[in-house]
Amino acid sequence: MGTKVTVASVTISPLNGIGSISGLEIRNPEGFDSDYIFQLEQVEVSLNAASLLSDVIEIESIIITQPEITYETRITTDNVRALLENIGGSGGETATADSEAGKELFIRDFRLLGPQVNLVAAVASAPISLPDIELTDIGTEDNAATVAQVLEVVLSALRRMILEAELPGLDMLREGLENRLQDGIEEAEEVVEDLGNRLRGILDPN
Repeated sequence: MGTKVTVASVTISPLNGIGSISGLEIRNPEGFDSDYIFQLEQVEVSLNAASLLSDVIEIESIIITQPEITYETRITTDNVRALLENIGGSGGETATADSEAGKELFIRDFRLLGPQVNLVAAVASAPISLPDIELTDIGTEDNAATVAQVLEVVLSALRRMILEAELPGLDMLREGLENRLQDGIEEAEEVVEDLGNRLRGILDPN
């Protein structure tokens, strides 16, 4: 994805194929200010354990509950679109099958439940109300999807839902702007205080 991805832990039962991924964090693409685009506390996975030994991994379900998503927008692009471009798509076109080496996937059920989305624009930030996202049959048993194709399907659906969502009201945007301005004031005060301490140290080394 052209950005850093970290995971705290992964567990999977070889008997029933039920597992989880904890502490999954995806850094924002280059050129955006926020630290992370996705922070996923817990991802629940159910798969056909026997398929792990084959070229196609059959996943019964992936359930992500209350992920923290930062949607950062610029004049001509946004961070979700930047991720799509990094994995070989353009926000609507499907990546080619040979764009990602390794295992292929067939996902019967994918759910993004209670997404916590925060809109970050040039002058303000505010939460966006977003419904659950449910996708079925990503890839097929006869024509499985690469990891890149799965990511593109999910990210494209998420971006579409965000763009169709109701925008925050003026009061909420105003509050977000005031918070960002206050953060800037506090940061500036810390810089000034640190500079003052260094000057005092130079003038009075004892």
